[in-house]
Amino acid sequence: MSPYHNLIIGSVLLLTGVVGLMTTSGSCSSMGNMMGAQLPPGIESNKLPDPQSSGAKLLAQYCTQCHDLPSPGMHSAQAWPSVVERMNQRMQMMSGRNMMGMMHAIDAPTERELETVMAYLQKQAQKPIDRSQYEDLNSMAGQSFDKTCSQCHALPDPKQHTIEEWSAVVQRMKQNMRLMGKSVPDEETIESILEYLQKHAR
Repeated sequence: MSPYHNLIIGSVLLLTGVVGLMTTSGSCSSMGNMMGAQLPPGIESNKLPDPQSSGAKLLAQYCTQCHDLPSPGMHSAQAWPSVVERMNQRMQMMSGRNMMGMMHAIDAPTERELETVMAYLQKQAQKPIDRSQYEDLNSMAGQSFDKTCSQCHALPDPKQHTIEEWSAVVQRMKQNMRLMGKSVPDEETIESILEYLQKHAR
């Protein structure tokens, strides 16, 4: 057998091994890892707003194929359409045996399912604050709230949560900031932010 023939066989075996490794490990998982550096930690499906709704179930079904489950409050109602369009394009591209057959097939939503997901996300989306309605936003606590929370998203309207809900939300956001390498204020400042939010809670 000629050296050239051996080289061809070796190359084929190497390529087969690489493709097999990608298929076994799941290239979608690799994409999820890459995207994970840009996304805050996900939430559990039972902690989604209205978790038994069709929108929540479809969100969990499709989004967790490549990354953690996002909270609808991650974006505003105005921002979600462009995000959903971008994610849908990726799912459609990666469904079936596209990308030279080197990726696991993943499920892509139908048009009706996509409309259901979009309606759910926009209904449960982050509600940005109307600054004109909060005269005390210039107070020390209000400024801490503004500076801290606007690091990652639009400043939320305190009225979108109850007093009890804000306590859990603030704890989750504090953890997210640490994991994402954001500046986390001291406990006294965190407490003042929580008091401000609870003061204006619904």
